[in-house]
This record gives sequence, structure tokens and C-alpha cells, in this order.
Amino acid sequence: MKIDFLKMRISLALLLFTVVSFIFCYSGYANEKLLQPGRKYKIVNPVYLVAVYDSLSNRQLSKDTARAYLEAVPLAKRSYQAFQCEVPAGTIMTIIGPAPKVWHIPFFADRYFIQLKPDLSRGLEIVLELSRGIEGDLDGLNPELFSRYEEKAEKE
Repeated sequence: MKIDFLKMRISLALLLFTVVSFIFCYSGYANEKLLQPGRKYKIVNPVYLVAVYDSLSNRQLSKDTARAYLEAVPLAKRSYQAFQCEVPAGTIMTIIGPAPKVWHIPFFADRYFIQLKPDLSRGLEIVLELSRGIEGDLDGLNPELFSRYEEKAEKE
């Protein structure tokens, strides 16, 4: 019985060590690729803007009652969706700043508030979440969807 108890404690300690190591390694990796406020990116392949209501009992479209998200692929229509539209290639995306996390768990994806030019948001705040096809190695973004935008290069 003592041997089983010892094995169980060792297994639990190993599991705890693994979880803690994963959290610290993953959070360190995520911090290396933070997007900088003010930086601009050009959308090179279409992405999708999906607006969702905060509550199904209040279906008004305003900053207080809904939020928009940028997605890599179109989503199936759901009852909580206000609208979904394609953001065409050539649209300029500007990073405004970090958005609060829904859950304060280190390995959840980083979130940012963004602006689009031309604006398709219908007055809603747009959140870019570095997950689900959006993440990649271009400052944390997928290079198949985004490229760095240089205003000087566009003027020439």
C-alpha cells in the first residue's frame, strides 16, 4: 500500500510539473510575437468579419451590445450572429492595442482591437484573436492572409 501511495504522489508531482512547464513555455513564446499598436497590415487574401450579439435578448447593433471579430474562414450562421461579411484583399488593418482576455489563463490566444480601412464594422469594435488560422510567423499573423503595409511604398 505504501508503494501505491508513493507512485501516486510521484505521478501527481510529474503531472503538475508538466502543466506548469507548458504554461511558462507557451506564455514565453506568445510574448515574443506581440503586435505593436499603430502598425498597419494589408490583407492579401479575403478574411471574414463576424459580428456577434452580447445577449440574445438584446439584438441592437451598437458598441455596448455587440462586437465584431476577424476570422480566417467564414462561419456557419448562428442565432447570436448580427452579420458576417467578407473583408476583401487590399483592405488596410491597423492595430489599435491589446484587448482584454475573456479568461485570464496564460495559454489563451492574444487579442487585439483593430480598425479596417475601408471600415466594414458598422460602428462595432473589431477584435483580432491570434488563433484559428489568423496566427503565423509574420509578427504573429498568418503571412498567407496579411503583409506589412508601408505607406511610403504605396505612394511611389
